[in-house]
Amino acid sequence: MHSMINKKIKYLTINKMKHFLTLILIFQTYLGYSQCVNPVITNFECGLPNQAILGNGITSIPNSFSEGINMSNNIGEFIDDGTNAWDNLLIEFEEEIDLTQNPILSFKLFSQNSIQVLAKLEGGTSQEVWSDFSAENTWQEFNYDFSNAVNDGNDKLVLFFNAAQTSGSTSDIYYIDDLRFTNFFNTYPVISDFESLNPSGTFTGNIQTVSNLFYNEQNSSTNIGKYVDDGTNGWDNLLVEFNEEIDLSQNPIFSFKLYSPSSIQVLVKLEGGTGVELWSDFSTENTWQEFNYDFSDAVNEGNTKIVLFFNASQENGSESDVYYIDDLRWTSSLSINEHILNSWISAFPNPVINEINIQSSIIVDSYKLFDIQGKQILQRNNVNKNQFKFNISELNSGLYLLKVFSSEKSSSMKILKR
Repeated sequence: MHSMINKKIKYLTINKMKHFLTLILIFQTYLGYSQCVNPVITNFECGLPNQAILGNGITSIPNSFSEGINMSNNIGEFIDDGTNAWDNLLIEFEEEIDLTQNPILSFKLFSQNSIQVLAKLEGGTSQEVWSDFSAENTWQEFNYDFSNAVNDGNDKLVLFFNAAQTSGSTSDIYYIDDLRFTNFFNTYPVISDFESLNPSGTFTGNIQTVSNLFYNEQNSSTNIGKYVDDGTNGWDNLLVEFNEEIDLSQNPIFSFKLYSPSSIQVLVKLEGGTGVELWSDFSTENTWQEFNYDFSDAVNEGNTKIVLFFNASQENGSESDVYYIDDLRWTSSLSINEHILNSWISAFPNPVINEINIQSSIIVDSYKLFDIQGKQILQRNNVNKNQFKFNISELNSGLYLLKVFSSEKSSSMKILKR
């Protein structure tokens, strides 16, 4: 069979000006972004593909099959001649395809029939990989391991839909999305960018990799994480297990992006050694926002797990609240204007009904509490403790700002009074 494939491909390559219609992607509905960037070939959100699309070409259309792992706005429609066993989609790179860091070809497929898709690298020492048979009428991700083709000089990628079959029509339609090269595992200090096939730690919780349906300037990733939380359980969580102590010596700041339909707090806790927990501010609704947590005081404390509690301590949600996350990682520094949570001071519970507890790694000199208009409500000097509490039961429900001062530093945090 492979010999027959090679003969057919050779014939098509020689005669491609006659048999191929050169067609750069026609973007009918989405031209808001610049050209896609390697290793993404196209996700149909980022504008023009980063390489020339030949063969029958492919057209960008609105996603009419928004479900499961693919709820993105746009997808690609490929029309295949099902009477031609080797009709194909050809992607022409101008130079050798760099597979050193990203040897896995990945894309999502929606097909009304169960088919196989043959992927082949050409232009050097060619290599081909067959997919399993696809499921019908559902989005499915296919991954092809081209690790053995690194530095083999190939500069073309060819996809054969329903390869070797001639029983179809002259216009069989297949839908694809998120065509890219990627790798097997994220590498620490990245936990997961949801582009690699596996995170650097082990996830426990209802998390799934999906297409980025909120693609914009704040987050132009192809894939994101969809986390389904039990909003009736205040401590339902997403757990990441590293199986060894998390090395915070060079990268003590935990960072991730959140997209939430409601304003929530995310509690992040280190566990497995001397536990440390930090609360975020309340999130902004329906926009990508980056949260950063400073765990500098937890270096060498033996922790092996990180736990994320979405809408922590609250039980007024549904059993399937959905939050979207991306780019979970450890880092050493922040860019200008990024907000950072201070691990030296924490306030809990938050939201609070009566008493709020303050814990600090250093002695607190004083604190002030302000309402949302900036009016000072409370003030206490000469605290001289690193653990204390105060009562706000008589205050009206709402959002307040607590400022805490020590001789070395100060911190501000939002407090929600129930």
